[in-house]
Amino acid sequence: MADPDWDTLADLAAFARIEIDSADVEPWAEMFRELRRSGFADDEQAHWLIALYNSYDSLGSAIGCYRRWPSPEMWGAAPDRAEAATYECTQERRGLRGGKVLLRHESFLACLAGQSQHAWISQVARSDDPAENFRSVTAWMRQVWGVGRQSAFEWAEFVGKVFDLPIEAGDAQLWESEGPRRSLQRLYGNPSPSAAWLEDRARECKQYLADQGVELDWWDFETIICDFNVMRDGRYYPGRHLAAIREEIEECDEADAEVLSEAFKRFVPTEWQDIPPGIDKTKLPIYRDTGQIVTTA
Repeated sequence: MADPDWDTLADLAAFARIEIDSADVEPWAEMFRELRRSGFADDEQAHWLIALYNSYDSLGSAIGCYRRWPSPEMWGAAPDRAEAATYECTQERRGLRGGKVLLRHESFLACLAGQSQHAWISQVARSDDPAENFRSVTAWMRQVWGVGRQSAFEWAEFVGKVFDLPIEAGDAQLWESEGPRRSLQRLYGNPSPSAAWLEDRARECKQYLADQGVELDWWDFETIICDFNVMRDGRYYPGRHLAAIREEIEECDEADAEVLSEAFKRFVPTEWQDIPPGIDKTKLPIYRDTGQIVTTA
């Protein structure tokens, strides 16, 4: 049994509880879920929005492309389709900058081969075991050019959450996932972990959080331990994702911003709905410098 840093582990539990209670873990997935529920997007449109967001890692870019080319087929047939490269890819998707995002769109359209997006994904999610479906779906998604481990993990996560498909990560893919891996190394004090050690510590840590009243699926566990580690370095605080999505909403066209704002209010608790848009740099170093966790918007 590993000997963890119990004080910091307790802080992780407090942090995880705030993140879950505030809806700050992965609000973009909840946003697309609400847009589908409300009728803003039908199933195929919701799939395309998810694929676009996964490509650009930007709500504004995803909505902008969706409004201009409402389906992958319409994008593929459009004479101005090269202009999809003018929409911003964030640092998270820096590998798709410089026009490379067009290669991803082209590859996705080729992989569909005339099928609906829902059929293309669901055909490999037929097992009774959601974890097996996750492995199949992420491997399937990685045939699209430019889709690596993290992109596939997040794409499958969004599709599973938005459509309630029987897809669920059976682990956090820790050996390939640098942020969560470093977090566990730091919590449990092992500078050179094996894959087996990481898996054991992840399950131990996940169970510890459950014992503290914070039960997480693997999607959210991966996000939370990564964000916690970043917070320890002075680069994160609870609510940062909500502030980021608020900023992205404000950058959309007025009509879309209104729809997105209403969707935001439907899944974000009242006390966090008025969080100011944009990252508050004064909050970033608070935990690193004082040991206090931001608890309100």
